[in-house]
Amino acid sequence: MQQDVPSPRWADHLARIEADGYTIVADAIEPDLTVRLRDTVRRLFDRLDVRPRGNRAEGFATRRLYNLVPRDPVFRELPVHHDVLPLVEELLEPECLLSGTTAMDIGPGEALQGLHADDGLLRIGRPHRPMMATTIWALTDFTADNGATRLVPGSHREPGHPDTDADSDDARRAIPVEMGAGSVLVMDSQLWHCGGPNTTADDWRLGLNVQYVRGFFRTQQNHYLGVPPEQLASYSPRLRQLLGFELYRGIMGHVEGRSPAAVLGLDGEGGGARAYAASTEANPFGDADVADR
Repeated sequence: MQQDVPSPRWADHLARIEADGYTIVADAIEPDLTVRLRDTVRRLFDRLDVRPRGNRAEGFATRRLYNLVPRDPVFRELPVHHDVLPLVEELLEPECLLSGTTAMDIGPGEALQGLHADDGLLRIGRPHRPMMATTIWALTDFTADNGATRLVPGSHREPGHPDTDADSDDARRAIPVEMGAGSVLVMDSQLWHCGGPNTTADDWRLGLNVQYVRGFFRTQQNHYLGVPPEQLASYSPRLRQLLGFELYRGIMGHVEGRSPAAVLGLDGEGGGARAYAASTEANPFGDADVADR
């Protein structure tokens, strides 16, 4: 069977993820994009009167906003970013899906969130091949004092789940991921991590969570209902694929044999795809990988 060879550009990052469960892509986000994202999120927080949701998972002093892609054109740049998506594709697969986009603004006085693994809901046993990838985009500097993401290096190899108590041995193993605005933390979603406490007087820590899953998993956020259909025609073909409007490996996700994009009348790459279009006598199901078995 043919083995996939990682791109030399991402080999070091993939090796770090394999060893530690995470890597940091320094200065991945262009300064102009960082500013536009930060300003847009803060504007939406004010316009929508976003307030803390008041639970330990989402925070008591943290503002969150979900389903970012349809909220402003600038957010369309997140899932397809040229310094993030290729690494995720190497870690998962080119046919991966966008699982969700979330803004997280950790305010002064916020407590430790509690260690968890983002793929903890997947009852498939641990450890396993990476099935989800979590990318945390720093729109402000992340410091140990203002709520930088905390993680336990190597915990993606643990067979179980962490103790969520703030005074647990697991919590004491966690380290803060300090990084400058514009950097992106990329994790195997098995890694134990959490939002850190913000002990500052007035420093809000703003980040984005852009999460991906392999193409055969259910996504965390529902794009079929969350994205207005009238917007889809203006999205790039790759973004529509990431949102699940094209077929997975030419078969999965069809509607009466047609891709969701085709049903919606969208043109362009993949827009007219039909299930089993690649079927042949030798390869009846049109599996592109059949020759490698």
